[in-house]
Amino acid sequence: MMTYDVIIAGTGPAGLMTAEWTAKYGLKTLVLEKRESVTHSLMGELVTDKALKFLRVRPDSDYIGNKYNSIVGESLDTGANIVVDRSLLGNSYLFDEDKCQELMRDRALSDDAEFRYRSRVNSVIKEKGSVVGVNFNQSGKEHGRLTVGADGSFSRVSETAGFKHPKWLLSYGYRFKLKNCKGIDPDVAYFFVGKDVGLGYLWLYPRSETEINLGIGRVPSSKANWHSLPPMQDVLRKYMKTHPETQNAKISAVNGGVVPCAGIIPKFTDAGVALCGNSAGQVSSIVGGGVTTCFHAGQVLAKHAKRMVDEEDFSEKSVGKYEREYRKTKLASNIMNTGKGMWAVSKYSMFNDPVAAAEIVLNQLDAKTLNELIQGHASVGTLMTLMTDFLPMVAKIGAGYLRAIAVSGL
Repeated sequence: MMTYDVIIAGTGPAGLMTAEWTAKYGLKTLVLEKRESVTHSLMGELVTDKALKFLRVRPDSDYIGNKYNSIVGESLDTGANIVVDRSLLGNSYLFDEDKCQELMRDRALSDDAEFRYRSRVNSVIKEKGSVVGVNFNQSGKEHGRLTVGADGSFSRVSETAGFKHPKWLLSYGYRFKLKNCKGIDPDVAYFFVGKDVGLGYLWLYPRSETEINLGIGRVPSSKANWHSLPPMQDVLRKYMKTHPETQNAKISAVNGGVVPCAGIIPKFTDAGVALCGNSAGQVSSIVGGGVTTCFHAGQVLAKHAKRMVDEEDFSEKSVGKYEREYRKTKLASNIMNTGKGMWAVSKYSMFNDPVAAAEIVLNQLDAKTLNELIQGHASVGTLMTLMTDFLPMVAKIGAGYLRAIAVSGL
Protein backbone atom coordinates (compact mmCIF):
# COMPACT_ATOMS: atom_id res chain seq x y z
CA MET A 1 0.00 0.00 0.00
CA MET A 2 1.28 3.46 -0.94
CA THR A 3 2.20 5.81 1.88
CA TYR A 4 1.89 9.50 1.07
CA ASP A 5 4.15 12.09 2.65
CA VAL A 6 1.17 14.33 3.35
CA ILE A 7 -2.59 13.72 3.32
CA ILE A 8 -4.68 16.89 3.42
CA ALA A 9 -8.39 16.89 4.25
CA GLY A 10 -10.17 19.90 2.75
CA THR A 11 -9.72 22.38 -0.09
CA GLY A 12 -10.42 25.69 1.61
CA PRO A 13 -7.67 28.32 1.50
CA ALA A 14 -5.64 26.55 4.21
CA GLY A 15 -5.78 23.13 2.56
CA LEU A 16 -5.04 24.45 -0.93
CA MET A 17 -2.13 26.60 0.21
CA THR A 18 -0.66 23.69 2.17
CA ALA A 19 -1.04 21.42 -0.88
CA GLU A 20 0.50 23.98 -3.22
CA TRP A 21 3.62 24.24 -1.11
CA THR A 22 4.05 20.62 -0.02
CA ALA A 23 3.86 19.63 -3.69
CA LYS A 24 6.26 22.44 -4.59
CA TYR A 25 8.70 21.02 -2.01
CA GLY A 26 8.51 17.66 -3.76
CA LEU A 27 6.40 15.88 -1.14
CA LYS A 28 4.00 13.15 -2.26
CA THR A 29 0.71 14.92 -1.53
CA LEU A 30 -2.88 13.63 -1.51
CA VAL A 31 -5.82 16.04 -1.08
CA LEU A 32 -9.27 14.71 -0.14
CA GLU A 33 -12.34 16.92 -0.62
CA LYS A 34 -15.92 15.98 0.27
CA ARG A 35 -17.41 18.29 -2.37
CA GLU A 36 -17.39 17.87 -6.15
CA SER A 37 -14.69 20.47 -6.85
CA VAL A 38 -12.46 23.05 -5.18
CA THR A 39 -14.80 25.85 -6.26
CA HIS A 40 -17.64 24.36 -4.19
CA SER A 41 -15.68 25.20 -1.05
CA LEU A 42 -16.46 28.71 0.25
CA MET A 43 -13.49 31.06 0.51
CA GLY A 44 -13.57 34.61 1.86
CA GLU A 45 -13.08 37.35 -0.66
CA LEU A 46 -12.30 40.74 0.94
CA VAL A 47 -8.52 40.88 1.35
CA THR A 48 -5.55 43.24 1.58
CA ASP A 49 -2.13 43.36 -0.10
CA LYS A 50 -0.85 40.75 2.34
CA ALA A 51 -3.17 38.07 0.92
CA LEU A 52 -2.07 38.91 -2.63
CA LYS A 53 1.54 38.51 -1.55
CA PHE A 54 0.88 35.06 -0.05
CA LEU A 55 -0.99 34.01 -3.20
CA ARG A 56 1.65 35.56 -5.47
CA VAL A 57 -0.76 37.43 -7.72
CA ARG A 58 -0.76 41.03 -8.95
CA PRO A 59 -3.51 43.55 -8.10
CA ASP A 60 -4.25 43.99 -11.82
CA SER A 61 -4.50 40.25 -12.53
CA ASP A 62 -7.62 38.25 -13.39
CA TYR A 63 -7.59 36.82 -9.86
CA ILE A 64 -8.75 40.17 -8.46
CA GLY A 65 -12.41 40.93 -9.03
CA ASN A 66 -12.44 44.49 -7.69
CA LYS A 67 -10.59 47.10 -5.64
CA TYR A 68 -12.22 49.41 -3.08
CA ASN A 69 -11.48 53.02 -2.18
CA SER A 70 -13.42 52.91 1.07
CA ILE A 71 -15.45 50.70 3.38
CA VAL A 72 -18.63 51.93 5.06
CA GLY A 73 -20.09 50.60 8.29
CA GLU A 74 -23.79 51.45 8.53
CA SER A 75 -26.92 50.73 10.56
CA LEU A 76 -29.81 49.23 8.62
CA ASP A 77 -32.18 50.63 11.24
CA THR A 78 -31.09 54.27 11.60
CA GLY A 79 -28.64 54.96 8.77
CA ALA A 80 -25.87 55.97 11.20
CA ASN A 81 -22.55 55.25 9.51
CA ILE A 82 -18.82 55.52 9.61
CA VAL A 83 -16.47 55.62 6.60
CA VAL A 84 -12.99 54.12 6.57
CA ASP A 85 -11.09 55.37 3.53
CA ARG A 86 -7.91 54.09 1.91
CA SER A 87 -5.67 56.33 4.04
CA LEU A 88 -6.66 54.21 7.06
CA LEU A 89 -7.61 51.03 5.28
CA GLY A 90 -4.76 50.50 2.87
CA ASN A 91 -5.65 48.64 -0.31
CA SER A 92 -8.70 46.37 -0.17
CA TYR A 93 -9.49 43.87 -2.90
CA LEU A 94 -12.18 41.40 -3.82
CA PHE A 95 -10.78 38.02 -4.81
CA ASP A 96 -12.28 36.15 -7.71
CA GLU A 97 -12.88 33.20 -5.43
CA ASP A 98 -13.17 30.45 -8.05
CA LYS A 99 -10.10 31.55 -10.01
CA CYS A 100 -7.97 31.77 -6.87
CA GLN A 101 -8.97 28.29 -5.75
CA GLU A 102 -8.31 26.89 -9.21
CA LEU A 103 -4.92 28.63 -9.27
CA MET A 104 -3.73 26.95 -6.07
CA ARG A 105 -5.11 23.59 -7.22
CA ASP A 106 -3.40 23.86 -10.60
CA ARG A 107 -0.09 24.81 -9.03
CA ALA A 108 -0.31 21.77 -6.77
CA LEU A 109 -1.29 19.52 -9.70
CA SER A 110 1.64 20.78 -11.75
CA ASP A 111 3.92 19.50 -8.98
CA ASP A 112 2.19 16.09 -8.96
CA ALA A 113 -0.23 16.51 -6.06
CA GLU A 114 -3.23 14.17 -6.27
CA PHE A 115 -6.80 15.41 -5.72
CA ARG A 116 -9.81 13.21 -5.00
CA TYR A 117 -13.29 14.68 -4.82
CA ARG A 118 -16.46 13.31 -3.21
CA SER A 119 -14.06 11.91 -0.61
CA ARG A 120 -15.36 12.69 2.88
CA VAL A 121 -12.87 11.98 5.68
CA ASN A 122 -14.55 10.07 8.50
CA SER A 123 -11.68 9.52 10.92
CA VAL A 124 -7.94 9.34 11.30
CA ILE A 125 -6.08 6.02 11.53
CA LYS A 126 -3.97 5.61 14.64
CA GLU A 127 -1.16 3.16 15.31
CA LYS A 128 0.83 3.16 18.55
CA GLY A 129 -0.45 6.61 19.50
CA SER A 130 0.42 8.25 16.20
CA VAL A 131 -1.86 9.24 13.32
CA VAL A 132 -0.82 7.34 10.19
CA GLY A 133 -3.61 8.14 7.72
CA VAL A 134 -7.35 8.52 7.24
CA ASN A 135 -10.53 6.57 6.60
CA PHE A 136 -12.88 8.17 4.08
CA ASN A 137 -16.26 7.45 2.47
CA GLN A 138 -17.62 3.96 3.12
CA SER A 139 -14.43 1.94 2.96
CA GLY A 140 -11.63 4.17 1.63
CA LYS A 141 -8.35 4.19 3.49
CA GLU A 142 -5.01 5.90 2.81
CA HIS A 143 -1.81 6.06 4.81
CA GLY A 144 0.37 9.14 5.19
CA ARG A 145 3.32 10.27 7.25
CA LEU A 146 1.59 13.53 8.10
CA THR A 147 -2.18 14.04 8.14
CA VAL A 148 -3.41 17.63 7.84
CA GLY A 149 -6.86 18.58 9.07
CA ALA A 150 -7.90 21.55 6.92
CA ASP A 151 -11.52 20.37 6.95
CA GLY A 152 -13.18 23.34 8.62
CA SER A 153 -14.87 24.21 11.90
CA PHE A 154 -16.40 20.74 12.27
CA SER A 155 -13.17 18.95 11.40
CA ARG A 156 -13.36 15.16 11.47
CA VAL A 157 -9.57 15.01 11.61
CA SER A 158 -9.57 17.20 14.71
CA GLU A 159 -12.35 15.32 16.48
CA THR A 160 -11.07 11.82 15.81
CA ALA A 161 -7.45 12.73 16.53
CA GLY A 162 -8.53 13.89 19.99
CA PHE A 163 -8.07 17.66 19.84
CA LYS A 164 -10.19 19.68 22.26
CA HIS A 165 -12.17 22.87 21.78
CA PRO A 166 -12.96 24.08 25.31
CA LYS A 167 -14.09 27.45 23.95
CA TRP A 168 -15.66 27.08 20.52
CA LEU A 169 -17.64 30.10 19.33
CA LEU A 170 -18.90 29.92 15.75
CA SER A 171 -20.23 32.37 13.19
CA TYR A 172 -22.73 30.97 10.68
CA GLY A 173 -23.13 32.63 7.32
CA TYR A 174 -24.75 32.70 3.89
CA ARG A 175 -23.78 34.54 0.75
CA PHE A 176 -25.78 35.40 -2.37
CA LYS A 177 -24.08 36.30 -5.61
CA LEU A 178 -26.37 38.79 -7.34
CA LYS A 179 -26.53 40.02 -10.92
CA ASN A 180 -28.75 42.61 -12.66
CA CYS A 181 -28.18 45.17 -9.90
CA LYS A 182 -28.53 48.90 -10.62
CA GLY A 183 -26.83 52.04 -9.36
CA ILE A 184 -24.02 50.23 -7.53
CA ASP A 185 -20.87 52.21 -6.67
CA PRO A 186 -18.19 49.59 -7.38
CA ASP A 187 -15.57 51.48 -5.37
CA VAL A 188 -17.25 51.07 -1.96
CA ALA A 189 -17.78 47.97 0.19
CA TYR A 190 -20.37 47.96 2.98
CA PHE A 191 -20.83 46.31 6.36
CA PHE A 192 -24.28 46.64 7.94
CA VAL A 193 -25.53 46.04 11.47
CA GLY A 194 -29.18 45.88 12.48
CA LYS A 195 -31.81 44.28 14.67
CA ASP A 196 -32.58 41.61 12.07
CA VAL A 197 -28.89 40.81 11.70
CA GLY A 198 -28.20 40.14 15.39
CA LEU A 199 -24.67 39.62 16.67
CA GLY A 200 -22.80 39.86 13.38
CA TYR A 201 -23.09 41.87 10.20
CA LEU A 202 -24.45 41.88 6.69
CA TRP A 203 -21.96 42.67 3.94
CA LEU A 204 -22.20 44.01 0.42
CA TYR A 205 -19.16 43.62 -1.83
CA PRO A 206 -19.61 45.01 -5.36
CA ARG A 207 -17.98 43.03 -8.16
CA SER A 208 -19.06 45.56 -10.79
CA GLU A 209 -21.77 48.17 -11.35
CA THR A 210 -24.31 45.37 -11.85
CA GLU A 211 -22.98 42.48 -9.70
CA ILE A 212 -22.54 42.20 -5.95
CA ASN A 213 -21.88 39.64 -3.25
CA LEU A 214 -24.47 40.01 -0.49
CA GLY A 215 -23.86 38.00 2.66
CA ILE A 216 -24.58 37.71 6.35
CA GLY A 217 -22.67 36.26 9.30
CA ARG A 218 -24.20 35.74 12.73
CA VAL A 219 -22.89 34.46 16.07
CA PRO A 220 -25.39 32.82 18.48
CA SER A 221 -24.80 34.53 21.84
CA SER A 222 -27.59 32.37 23.33
CA LYS A 223 -30.29 29.99 22.09
CA ALA A 224 -33.01 32.47 23.02
CA ASN A 225 -31.34 35.32 21.13
CA TRP A 226 -30.72 33.08 18.10
CA HIS A 227 -34.30 31.83 17.83
CA SER A 228 -35.71 35.33 18.23
CA LEU A 229 -34.05 36.44 14.99
CA PRO A 230 -35.36 35.90 11.45
CA PRO A 231 -33.56 33.26 9.34
CA MET A 232 -30.42 34.65 7.73
CA GLN A 233 -31.50 34.03 4.14
CA ASP A 234 -34.73 35.92 4.93
CA VAL A 235 -32.64 38.89 6.08
CA LEU A 236 -30.74 38.88 2.78
CA ARG A 237 -33.97 38.70 0.77
CA LYS A 238 -35.47 41.53 2.83
CA TYR A 239 -32.44 43.66 2.04
CA MET A 240 -32.86 42.91 -1.66
CA LYS A 241 -36.53 43.93 -1.62
CA THR A 242 -36.03 47.15 0.36
CA HIS A 243 -33.08 48.62 -1.57
CA PRO A 244 -33.56 49.93 -5.12
CA GLU A 245 -30.14 48.69 -6.23
CA THR A 246 -31.15 45.06 -5.67
CA GLN A 247 -34.94 45.00 -6.09
CA ASN A 248 -34.69 43.48 -9.59
CA ALA A 249 -31.50 41.50 -8.96
CA LYS A 250 -31.24 37.79 -9.67
CA ILE A 251 -29.51 35.30 -7.38
CA SER A 252 -26.89 33.49 -9.46
CA ALA A 253 -25.32 31.45 -6.64
CA VAL A 254 -25.83 30.66 -2.95
CA ASN A 255 -23.15 29.44 -0.58
CA GLY A 256 -22.67 29.15 3.14
CA GLY A 257 -20.08 28.40 5.76
CA VAL A 258 -19.11 28.33 9.42
CA VAL A 259 -16.22 30.34 10.85
CA PRO A 260 -14.63 29.94 14.31
CA CYS A 261 -14.52 33.13 16.39
CA ALA A 262 -12.83 32.19 19.66
CA GLY A 263 -9.21 32.36 18.55
CA ILE A 264 -6.61 29.62 18.15
CA ILE A 265 -7.44 26.36 19.92
CA PRO A 266 -5.23 25.25 22.84
CA LYS A 267 -3.38 22.57 20.86
CA PHE A 268 -3.44 21.76 17.15
CA THR A 269 -0.55 19.32 16.60
CA ASP A 270 0.24 15.80 17.74
CA ALA A 271 2.21 12.80 16.50
CA GLY A 272 1.56 12.45 12.77
CA VAL A 273 -1.18 15.11 12.61
CA ALA A 274 -1.58 18.90 12.34
CA LEU A 275 -4.57 21.20 11.96
CA CYS A 276 -4.61 24.21 9.67
CA GLY A 277 -7.12 26.99 9.00
CA ASN A 278 -10.60 27.01 10.52
CA SER A 279 -10.07 23.66 12.25
CA ALA A 280 -7.27 25.25 14.31
CA GLY A 281 -9.18 28.49 14.88
CA GLN A 282 -6.74 30.45 12.70
CA VAL A 283 -9.27 33.19 11.88
CA SER A 284 -9.36 36.85 12.89
CA SER A 285 -12.84 36.83 14.36
CA ILE A 286 -13.96 40.45 14.68
CA VAL A 287 -14.13 40.91 10.91
CA GLY A 288 -14.33 37.21 10.01
CA GLY A 289 -11.02 37.43 8.17
CA GLY A 290 -9.53 34.02 7.49
CA VAL A 291 -8.04 34.06 3.99
CA THR A 292 -4.74 35.73 4.85
CA THR A 293 -4.35 33.82 8.12
CA CYS A 294 -5.10 30.50 6.38
CA PHE A 295 -2.63 31.23 3.57
CA HIS A 296 0.01 32.07 6.16
CA ALA A 297 -0.64 28.94 8.24
CA GLY A 298 -0.54 26.72 5.14
CA GLN A 299 2.87 28.03 4.14
CA VAL A 300 4.28 27.62 7.65
CA LEU A 301 2.92 24.08 7.87
CA ALA A 302 4.24 23.07 4.44
CA LYS A 303 7.73 24.24 5.36
CA HIS A 304 7.67 22.09 8.47
CA ALA A 305 6.22 19.14 6.56
CA LYS A 306 9.28 19.29 4.30
CA ARG A 307 11.53 19.31 7.38
CA MET A 308 9.68 16.34 8.88
CA VAL A 309 10.08 14.31 5.71
CA ASP A 310 13.77 15.19 5.45
CA GLU A 311 14.33 14.23 9.09
CA GLU A 312 11.94 11.25 8.88
CA ASP A 313 10.49 12.47 12.16
CA PHE A 314 6.72 12.82 12.65
CA SER A 315 6.75 12.60 16.43
CA GLU A 316 4.66 14.88 18.60
CA LYS A 317 7.74 17.01 19.31
CA SER A 318 8.66 17.30 15.63
CA VAL A 319 5.15 18.17 14.40
CA GLY A 320 4.81 20.57 17.32
CA LYS A 321 7.57 22.77 15.89
CA TYR A 322 5.01 24.00 13.35
CA GLU A 323 2.67 25.03 16.15
CA ARG A 324 5.41 26.70 18.17
CA GLU A 325 6.62 28.78 15.23
CA TYR A 326 3.09 29.71 14.19
CA ARG A 327 2.07 30.91 17.66
CA LYS A 328 5.03 33.34 17.73
CA THR A 329 3.90 35.18 14.59
CA LYS A 330 2.16 38.55 14.53
CA LEU A 331 -0.85 37.12 12.71
CA ALA A 332 -1.32 34.52 15.45
CA SER A 333 -1.13 37.25 18.09
CA ASN A 334 -3.80 39.27 16.26
CA ILE A 335 -6.05 36.21 16.09
CA MET A 336 -5.77 35.64 19.83
CA ASN A 337 -6.50 39.31 20.59
CA THR A 338 -9.58 39.42 18.37
CA GLY A 339 -10.71 36.05 19.74
CA LYS A 340 -10.68 37.47 23.26
CA GLY A 341 -12.60 40.48 21.98
CA MET A 342 -15.23 38.27 20.38
CA TRP A 343 -15.74 36.34 23.59
CA ALA A 344 -16.25 39.64 25.38
CA VAL A 345 -18.78 40.74 22.76
CA SER A 346 -20.66 37.43 22.94
CA LYS A 347 -20.94 37.65 26.74
CA TYR A 348 -22.09 41.26 26.48
CA SER A 349 -24.76 40.21 23.95
CA MET A 350 -26.21 37.58 26.27
CA PHE A 351 -27.60 40.27 28.56
CA ASN A 352 -27.46 43.47 26.50
CA ASP A 353 -28.45 44.65 23.04
CA PRO A 354 -25.37 44.50 20.78
CA VAL A 355 -27.16 46.49 18.08
CA ALA A 356 -27.72 49.37 20.48
CA ALA A 357 -24.02 49.31 21.32
CA ALA A 358 -23.16 49.29 17.62
CA GLU A 359 -25.42 52.32 17.11
CA ILE A 360 -23.48 54.18 19.81
CA VAL A 361 -20.20 53.33 18.11
CA LEU A 362 -21.41 54.37 14.64
CA ASN A 363 -22.79 57.66 15.96
CA GLN A 364 -19.87 58.65 18.17
CA LEU A 365 -16.62 56.94 17.17
CA ASP A 366 -14.31 58.21 14.44
CA ALA A 367 -12.99 55.96 11.67
CA LYS A 368 -9.34 56.06 12.80
CA THR A 369 -10.15 54.92 16.34
CA LEU A 370 -12.53 52.19 15.16
CA ASN A 371 -9.96 50.88 12.67
CA GLU A 372 -7.27 50.64 15.36
CA LEU A 373 -9.62 48.81 17.73
CA ILE A 374 -10.73 46.31 15.07
CA GLN A 375 -7.14 45.60 14.02
CA GLY A 376 -6.16 45.00 17.66
CA HIS A 377 -3.36 47.57 17.78
CA ALA A 378 -4.88 50.62 19.48
CA SER A 379 -2.17 53.03 20.64
CA VAL A 380 -1.91 54.53 24.09
CA GLY A 381 -3.09 57.80 22.55
CA THR A 382 -6.19 56.12 21.12
CA LEU A 383 -7.03 54.54 24.46
CA MET A 384 -6.61 57.88 26.23
CA THR A 385 -8.92 59.48 23.65
CA LEU A 386 -11.52 56.81 24.36
CA MET A 387 -11.36 57.54 28.07
CA THR A 388 -11.74 61.32 27.58
CA ASP A 389 -13.62 62.34 24.44
CA PHE A 390 -15.77 59.18 24.40
CA LEU A 391 -16.09 58.55 28.13
CA PRO A 392 -19.95 58.46 28.18
CA MET A 393 -19.94 55.87 25.37
CA VAL A 394 -17.28 53.73 27.07
CA ALA A 395 -19.11 53.94 30.39
CA LYS A 396 -22.44 52.91 28.90
CA ILE A 397 -21.06 49.92 26.99
CA GLY A 398 -18.71 48.98 29.83
CA ALA A 399 -21.53 48.94 32.37
CA GLY A 400 -23.44 46.51 30.17
CA TYR A 401 -20.43 44.22 29.92
CA LEU A 402 -19.85 44.27 33.68
CA ARG A 403 -23.49 43.36 34.16
CA ALA A 404 -23.03 40.41 31.79
CA ILE A 405 -19.97 39.24 33.72
CA ALA A 406 -21.82 39.48 37.03
CA VAL A 407 -24.84 37.54 35.79
CA SER A 408 -22.95 34.85 33.86
CA GLY A 409 -20.22 34.42 36.46
CA LEU A 410 -17.49 34.49 33.80
